[in-house]
Amino acid sequence: MVEWFITKEFSTTSISKIKKKKYFGTKGSGNHSIDLVRPLTTGVEIREYAELWEVIQLQARDTNADDEITWRWTPNGEYTTKSAYRIQFIGRTRTSLFHPIWKAKTEPKCRFFAWLLLQKKILTADNLAKRGWPQDTLCKLCNSEPETPTHLCKDCIFTRASWDRLISWLQVGSLPPTTVTTTLKGWWKKCRAGFDKHNKPFFDGIIIYFWWNIWKERNRRTFNQVSKSEEEVALLTKEDFQQFSLAFS
Repeated sequence: MVEWFITKEFSTTSISKIKKKKYFGTKGSGNHSIDLVRPLTTGVEIREYAELWEVIQLQARDTNADDEITWRWTPNGEYTTKSAYRIQFIGRTRTSLFHPIWKAKTEPKCRFFAWLLLQKKILTADNLAKRGWPQDTLCKLCNSEPETPTHLCKDCIFTRASWDRLISWLQVGSLPPTTVTTTLKGWWKKCRAGFDKHNKPFFDGIIIYFWWNIWKERNRRTFNQVSKSEEEVALLTKEDFQQFSLAFS
């Protein structure tokens, strides 16, 4: 019906301008004047107009009744500020685990990196492959497993060895091994569960700085062909955290 309407009844030539912001449809519009901000100039606009016209024609209308405005976001159709505020969040993704990132004792750039990491959006080999970028698929730290965000920052043997060295230096006690769960989120959650409310942000800062330095080590090897040992990466993490703590103590 729409195709017929556009080709037979309505076309760009059927709209003639009669005065400012007033246009008149000689065919298909029932000879009624139409208020428009601007004339219809593209095929898409004409098609949308025709589809809207069809919908309107199918509606049962009481021409003697006054028009009413109904707010679709409340049961009774009445506008409320509360409903207008709530609709701004329709379609958002909610998770209870991301909020510790923003309270962690670490720099903003590291928090943002951790946020990307937990969503598996950092540019590891698997994500580069999805973009069609040529790269070596193996992890740069162990050269034995495919590089993914989870492998790089949790499962890699280099990463595990460096993490063990770090927590030994910091004397944070016994923590769940990286193999306790398959996800970074799950492992982080289990690790931080052993700390009280006051110390959780400090531990979150340590683990985020650790991920940040693992990522920098990966990039050193990728772009500069320079590598550090597991102990050196752990030491860099320790120094980053200590410097941040001194600066904001």
